[in-house]
Parts: sequence; structure tokens; C-alpha cells
Amino acid sequence: MRPRTKTTFVGLAIVAAACWFATALAQSPANSELNLAGTWKGTRTSTGGAERDFRVRSVEFDISQSGGTLSGSYRCYAGKKATADCNNPVGRITDGTINGDQVKIDVQAMPNSLTCSFTGSVDDARMNGKFTCYAGGSLSSVGVWNAAKR
Repeated sequence: MRPRTKTTFVGLAIVAAACWFATALAQSPANSELNLAGTWKGTRTSTGGAERDFRVRSVEFDISQSGGTLSGSYRCYAGKKATADCNNPVGRITDGTINGDQVKIDVQAMPNSLTCSFTGSVDDARMNGKFTCYAGGSLSSVGVWNAAKR
């Protein structure tokens, strides 16, 4: 009897592909697997815009999550690592999403209706990325941000 090497090879290839696909699915984070709900504290550092110097401000996000949608509140304050006060200290998350490990948080801060967009990635209990803020329709500041879950 002669072994069926072609049939055996095809069968093994199918099994290997199925195992790889199942492993890839298990390792890719779905929206509901990343739980961002809770308090996140960190800093935002201006690197451009109207603020040409490197101003560091402490920030806090209090996030609620429903699937891939984020909501909640925002606070900017003069914390230990801050080098500048915030003109717009409190706000709300007007739009937020988590898709895989990518996060986007849009904030409207008061009293001057400053709008900021924080984009970046999530790694375990840390987030970091870039931000852009506008005041009265004009670019106010751009820079980098980071936050850790508390």
C-alpha cells in the first residue's frame, strides 16, 4: 500500500491554518475585552500650537464604558508633575471609542469651551498618545499625553 502524501499534506496544512486562525483570534483584543472603565490619571505635555513651550498639566479621565463607546468626565489640574495651571479645569467626554488597542477621547472643557482630542493606544493599565486642543476654533496646543488606571 502506498502512502497518500499529497492528501496528508493538504490535511495537515488545513489543520495548521485552523490552529493559527484560532490563536490569532484569541490574541486580538475585542472592544469588550478591554475594560477602560474607571479613573485614569496622567499628564499632557504641550509641544506646539499657541503654547510653544513645554507645559505639563496633570489630567484625569473618569471613564464609563459600554462596548466600544466611552463617556465620562475630564479634569485638568496642577498636580505634582504639572508645570502649568489649567484655564479650563473641568469637562466631559463628548465622544470616546476603543477599537482593539486604539483609543480616542474627545473632551469639551469649561469654562472656555476648550475642545481636545486625545488619541493613542492602550497597553494593560496604561494609555498614551497625542492630543490636539482648540480654543474658539483656533489651534491652542498639541502634544503628547499618558495616563495610568488607578
